Amino acid sequence: MREKMTAFGILLGVLLIGVIWQYIELKKFKVTEYRFSTAKLHADRRFAVLADLHGFTYGKNNEKLIRELCAFQPEAILIAGDMIVFGDEESYKKAYDLFCRIAKLAPVYYGFGNHESRGLGTTDKAVNRAFAEYMRQVKELGVIFLCNETVLLALGADEIAVSGLELDLRYYEKRKEVPMEKDYLKSVLGEADRKRFQILLAHNPTYSEEYAAWGADLTLCGHNHGGLIRLPGRGSLFSPQLTFFPKHDGGQYEIAGKQVIVSRGLGTHTFHIRIFNRAELVLVRAESM
Repeated sequence: MREKMTAFGILLGVLLIGVIWQYIELKKFKVTEYRFSTAKLHADRRFAVLADLHGFTYGKNNEKLIRELCAFQPEAILIAGDMIVFGDEESYKKAYDLFCRIAKLAPVYYGFGNHESRGLGTTDKAVNRAFAEYMRQVKELGVIFLCNETVLLALGADEIAVSGLELDLRYYEKRKEVPMEKDYLKSVLGEADRKRFQILLAHNPTYSEEYAAWGADLTLCGHNHGGLIRLPGRGSLFSPQLTFFPKHDGGQYEIAGKQVIVSRGLGTHTFHIRIFNRAELVLVRAESM
C-alpha cells in the first residue's frame, strides 16, 4: 500500500511540474532570425512575420512583442494568418489592440488563416458581424488585408509583389492532407510576378512545394504551431489538423531555389500545449546579391 501511495505521489508531482512548466512556457516566446540572398533585390530588406497569435499577449499591451519589433525596425510586417480564434471576440480585441501599435511601426500586410476564413464564411450572422467589425476596425488603422490579392510594396529602389492566399477551407480538413488541385493557385491568385521579388502569405505549409512552383520567391506560413510537441531527433509529433509528423512544421526550407519560412506561431488554441517548442516571432533578412 505504501509503495502504491509513493508511486501515486511521484506521478502527481510529475504532473504538477508539467502543468507549471506549460503555464510558464505559454507565456514566453523566442525570436528567430532567418537569412537568405536574392538577386531580385537592390538592397538588403527586413521583414517581421507574425502568425497564429490566437489572442495571446506577451506582457501588458504586448509590450514584450513590441519591444522586439522596435529593436529590429522592420520595413514591413507580414501576417501569415490566424491572429484570432474564430468566434472568440476577446481574441479579436487583443489582435486589434496589437495592430493599433504595430501599424505605427511599418506597413502591415495581413494574409488569412483558417480562422479568418471561417469568419468570412460563417452563416452565423452574429459571428459574421463581429468578424466584419474586426476587419473594419483593423483596416481603418491602415492594415492591408490580402484575400487572394496582390499589391506592390515600394521600398527604396525595390518594388516587391506581396500576395495573400485565402486558401479554401477544404484544404484544412482534419486528419488528412487534401491534394491541391492542379492550377489552383493560378486560378485564385493569377500569375506570380516573375520580374519582381514575389512574397506569398500562405497560412498552411502543407502545400509548400506548390507555392514554390507557383513562383513565390519567399513564402511565409504558420498553422502547424511547430507541431505542438517536438521529439528530440524526430521533430514535431502532430499538427493542429491532427496529422502526424507534418513535413513543414517550422523553420526555413529551400524548395526549387525558392525560400519557404514556417513560423511556429505565437499562440495556441484548443490544444494549449508546447513541449520543446516555444512560441516564435520570426524576423527575416533578405540580402541583396
